[in-house]
Amino acid sequence: MKFKLVRGKHPLSIHFVWMFILIGLLGITRFIPLNKCPFHAITGYPCLSCGATRAAEAFLAGDFIGMIAFNPLIVLFCIGLFFFSLFKLVEFIFQFRIIMRMSSNYALAVRLLAVIAVIANWAFLIVMER
Repeated sequence: MKFKLVRGKHPLSIHFVWMFILIGLLGITRFIPLNKCPFHAITGYPCLSCGATRAAEAFLAGDFIGMIAFNPLIVLFCIGLFFFSLFKLVEFIFQFRIIMRMSSNYALAVRLLAVIAVIANWAFLIVMER
């Protein structure tokens, strides 16, 4: 894996926008009642994002352990997206960009780990009967 620092002005990344969308969604979950998940209603199994709303509500209540128990992968993804978006904002403000290049074998390993994480998270949700 190689990193390259590029100086100069770059456009504001979409990740910065996602950070505000994520913050907004966390606030909205308190005021909008959500219906049952259609996937869960049809199949009887939790969907991949099952527990995300309850995790957001636990976050707003300050229950960080409970938040991770509802759907660990969604929580970790949202935390990662928040910090990545914050990093993109810093890149925009200070006018630099870090470019990462990786070999095809390394990229394949990262993709396989992502698939394994999704399957493990879904198995967790099924076992915990979410």
